[in-house]
Amino acid sequence: NSGVKISNVVYKNINGTSATQVAVDFSCSASAPCQGISMANVQLTYKGQPAKSSCEHAFGSATGTMVPSSCLQSSSSSNRRLMAFVSNN
Repeated sequence: NSGVKISNVVYKNINGTSATQVAVDFSCSASAPCQGISMANVQLTYKGQPAKSSCEHAFGSATGTMVPSSCLQSSSSSNRRLMAFVSNN
């Protein structure tokens, strides 16, 4: 998991070939989830095939053509989780 909090990042119009099968990897921690990630028109392949994505505690949105398909959770899920966390303390 990441020791750095990632938030409000935009990935737009990215095309290419990945060196690994998992081309999109957001391995974020539960205590500092990645939030506000926006992806639009991302097309990545691995050895001539669609690449894969992996997300852990990553929240945001994806629009347009997405290869690999987005694994981001919706931002509204993140807000509900944060509110639940705050209200339980």
